[in-house]
Amino acid sequence: MSGLEDRLRDALHASAGRVDADKPRPFPERRPRRGAPVRRWAVPVCAVLAVLALAAGIVGVRKMMEPDRRLQKVPTMPRFYFASYLAGGGELSRVEVRESRTGRLLDTRSAPAGTNFLSIAATGDGRTLFVLKRARTRCVTRVEKFSINGSGKIVRSTEVGGSAVSGEPAGQGSLAVTPDGRRLAYGLVDCGDPPITRIASNARIAIVNSATGDRHEWRESRVALADRLSWDGSGDRLFFVRSWYRGPEKTVQEIRFLPLGGDGAPPSTARPVRAVTSPRIFEGVTAAPDGRRVFVIEGAAGSVSAGGGDAPEVTADAGFEVLEVSAGDGRVLRSTRRRSASFAGDPAMKGDATGRFLVTGYGLVDLGKPDGISRIKVGGDFYDLDW
Repeated sequence: MSGLEDRLRDALHASAGRVDADKPRPFPERRPRRGAPVRRWAVPVCAVLAVLALAAGIVGVRKMMEPDRRLQKVPTMPRFYFASYLAGGGELSRVEVRESRTGRLLDTRSAPAGTNFLSIAATGDGRTLFVLKRARTRCVTRVEKFSINGSGKIVRSTEVGGSAVSGEPAGQGSLAVTPDGRRLAYGLVDCGDPPITRIASNARIAIVNSATGDRHEWRESRVALADRLSWDGSGDRLFFVRSWYRGPEKTVQEIRFLPLGGDGAPPSTARPVRAVTSPRIFEGVTAAPDGRRVFVIEGAAGSVSAGGGDAPEVTADAGFEVLEVSAGDGRVLRSTRRRSASFAGDPAMKGDATGRFLVTGYGLVDLGKPDGISRIKVGGDFYDLDW
């Protein structure tokens, strides 16, 4: 056995000598296992899944790039509208607060005896109302400020400092306030002139800072009258209707605007937008929030778009037309016919802060709907409206 053991030992030593410790040795190869054959539907299914994944990716990118519409605030009609009424029939002049959707009276405030509440203007949040107040025995116009709570109740009233100006309001719509309540503007004429000659009086527009009482005045360069005032959303442009005589029984009405500087001082000249000649008249004018457009109701003297007489009764089939006009060149950008709910008082039109809703003598208008006009009746014989 010893000889055999010696030969085995020698053989192992010889084999070990041929092994290189630094040389890498490959892993043993594994024989491939026989798998199941590839199904014929696997490729089409993979293609469909790839298309779905691509579509999902595109939708996801668009969602990231576009704002979620659920987060966008849809404009809603202002909760309240306001109206002013002159003294008469044994009643004092007053302002009313009404619910927009039902017309229900929420609160009222009477003017002091011998005083009239005339043109009115509300801020963009519908919680602050400014009113032109004039004593019938004195040629001074002042501005009264009313605060309204969430229930539509008038909780406080004060006079705006620096607002007392010699003269009387030029007519309906002679007061306007910026949406933030910072600037007031009101059109004035000299007192005592018969109405037929009032157009030739000393017409001017007072522009007042409601917080500080600082005041500027813009005066007409010719015999004319300025009323139906309206601010744009930024408070940098004041629109108004300028009326003047061209000749016997010929009156021209122009929509113009004043571009104001940061200090509230107006330029010497107002820029023209659009004009009509009698018997055509501007029944209502209100600036869009962007200041590049103006909403207009045009009619004929002696009629109110859909009827005749001083205070026509508009039937259910009658209507009126709202024009959307470019402030740059006066072009009509859009014309919208609306069915009238009713007619009460004098022609009037005021817009809300969003530019979508109008309060008019015909009813409350939603410009975003094909025939969007509220069927409630605006209170009769009002002097001015706003919301």
